[in-house]
Amino acid sequence: MVMFGVILLLPGICALIFVVDSPSDLDSRFIPILALTALVTFAGVMLIRAARKRP
Repeated sequence: MVMFGVILLLPGICALIFVVDSPSDLDSRFIPILALTALVTFAGVMLIRAARKRP
């Protein structure tokens, strides 16, 4: 379960690198993609939290 959570963190890390590396005027077409990767990353964090609480 933790490994799947870590895999879900990867798109968020890639999106963060993309935003930091991109010029200051980010194209508005990428905003939905960034929002989707943020949701996937949030799911990964929640999955890791659930796995750590599990006995």
